[in-house]
Amino acid sequence: MIKMVMTDIDGTLIKDGTLRINPEYYEVIEKLVEKGIVFVVASGRHMISIKEVFAPVMDKLWIASQNGNVVSHNGKSKIMKPIPQEWGKELWEQLSKFDQLEGLLNTPTNTYCPFEGTPMHKLLIDGYHYDTIGTGGWSNVPQEDFSMMTMYHPENIDQICEKYIKDKWEGKLEFLNSGKYWIDAVRPGANKGTAMRSICEELGISREETIAFGDNINDIAMLEYAGKGYAVDTARKETKEAADEIIPGYAEDGVLKVLKTFLS
Repeated sequence: MIKMVMTDIDGTLIKDGTLRINPEYYEVIEKLVEKGIVFVVASGRHMISIKEVFAPVMDKLWIASQNGNVVSHNGKSKIMKPIPQEWGKELWEQLSKFDQLEGLLNTPTNTYCPFEGTPMHKLLIDGYHYDTIGTGGWSNVPQEDFSMMTMYHPENIDQICEKYIKDKWEGKLEFLNSGKYWIDAVRPGANKGTAMRSICEELGISREETIAFGDNINDIAMLEYAGKGYAVDTARKETKEAADEIIPGYAEDGVLKVLKTFLS
């Protein structure tokens, strides 16, 4: 018997960087919760943006935002593995040396970027509906610990991270590809899989009683932990290999069709 569903958003339920979801998901989520099934939304997005997508059913959900490093339920949030403020300063110093490379620092309640009006800032505001705070420069890092640090580049984010950024942080940070333009940095072991395990332990649910849906590298830990992992047919090759079953993508509402099978 399935007792928990955990699903990614971008590339799995909807097109990357958009907010509109098939409203039938709301009805199905409500029915699943009524049957006693815990529904968890797991995303690299900040809670601010997740609320925009799932507003009608937010009170029914558990949220594993920022790649699972922030777990939220009933208005309470906790950071699984905080990132020291000094590390945010060091990463922004690195990013400032590259043309078109931008950065974001996240807490459970806020997102910070060095400058407003940039391509990344506009995408976050217009596409994801973030309420992003500009600090006024790379050197102006907020005096607090962070839950996730994000890098953005419009063309070569994978190559830049691998060649110029990643080595300095070996053993300190794990870099997760979360979209075409995005790579998120979290503490090692902070991911959607560990968030899923934490929620399961809190609620007394076994991994065999869970299913998960995803499409990207940052979904692999979740798919591997779940009793059954589903990857959409538009997923990355590595994600498909980690899944137990391949289903149609968001354009065909593949996840919705699978969820409906648990209502009968």
